[in-house]
Amino acid sequence: MASGEYKYNFGVSAQFIWLSHILMGLFFVYIGYEIIIHKKIPTYLALIIVVLGALGGLYHAHIWIDSIT
Repeated sequence: MASGEYKYNFGVSAQFIWLSHILMGLFFVYIGYEIIIHKKIPTYLALIIVVLGALGGLYHAHIWIDSIT
């Protein structure tokens, strides 16, 4: 199988996963910079962080549970 054909859980393409990780990384760099310069982050950005954290935690819990069953 070629590297571009790899699929993650639920049939999600590898390129989509890589792109989402890059975009989330850039987002967290931006938020971190805003916090470093003591700028108050807007409520909607805080909600995005909470949602991404919750989704990440649930997804990794799902992978962990699948690996032990």
